[in-house]
Amino acid sequence: MGRTRRRLMGLLGVVVAVLLGVGAFIVWRGGEIVSGYTAKVLCSCVFVAGREPASCLAEDLHAYAGLFEARVDLAARATDSTALLVRHARAIYRDGLGCTLE
Repeated sequence: MGRTRRRLMGLLGVVVAVLLGVGAFIVWRGGEIVSGYTAKVLCSCVFVAGREPASCLAEDLHAYAGLFEARVDLAARATDSTALLVRHARAIYRDGLGCTLE
């Protein structure tokens, strides 16, 4: 019984480690996508469309509420977004090009 139990516990440990690794990868990759998307959309909404940041957040990015924090820098004509507390993205408005991710 002791040998079988050790093997099962070892297998359980491997399964848990794999699941934690997959979960960490999903959060890391998902955070990158959400932060880039929200920074770009917010930048275009504010600096190209000329809307208020609160309006853009409430109407265009409401589906992602709670997944990211965003900041608009009017002086630098840029937006910053941090998603899932792990990934950061910055979008900058450039004349003639619109908003681009850095």
